[in-house]
Amino acid sequence: MSTFFKRLRFFGIGVALGLVMVYFIFGKRDIRCSYFPNSRVLNDLRQKELVFSPTALCQKDCLALDSLDIKQLFAAGSIQFDESEPRKEPCGEYELITRLPDMREIHYRVQNCDSTVTMIYLKHEETSCACD
Repeated sequence: MSTFFKRLRFFGIGVALGLVMVYFIFGKRDIRCSYFPNSRVLNDLRQKELVFSPTALCQKDCLALDSLDIKQLFAAGSIQFDESEPRKEPCGEYELITRLPDMREIHYRVQNCDSTVTMIYLKHEETSCACD
């Protein structure tokens, strides 16, 4: 019986060392399984700093969107690839639609640059905003 516990101890030491090595090698990575184009683009947009254009800032206030609504836009958005221009220079643009929990459907366009995402405009079919 003592050989069993000796083997178990060596096995436990090996597993512990392996876990420590894996943690230091891979660290705290944000690992997501985003294989489809829609989820890959949304994941990329979520990783970057969000900046609002003056028009989008006015429309955000007009539509009474708070920070949770803005997070929801990038969490559950649906990219309209036929209306988007991902290869536009210098930054690609994407047209998105998101249905918020309060059942409002928000259409918006973002410009995806290297380190920032710029919200170009936001609109809702039933709400008219006097923003230029």
